[in-house]
Amino acid sequence: MGVTGQAGAIGAAFCPGCAAALDDPAAFVQEFWVGADRHFLCWCVRCELLCTVVIAAQLVSHEPEH
Repeated sequence: MGVTGQAGAIGAAFCPGCAAALDDPAAFVQEFWVGADRHFLCWCVRCELLCTVVIAAQLVSHEPEH
């Protein structure tokens, strides 16, 4: 998980690859917006993963048939 949707909170607190905390001074987290979605460009010191975490403003899905 590692992602929070609360206003003012950090968007990506943990690496999606290895779950290391991204609060390390050498880690990199950059927030930017695309429309209403929040994007976080992250680089993890521990596993060296560079990725983008997206918090969508709205998610449209369907309920599978039972």
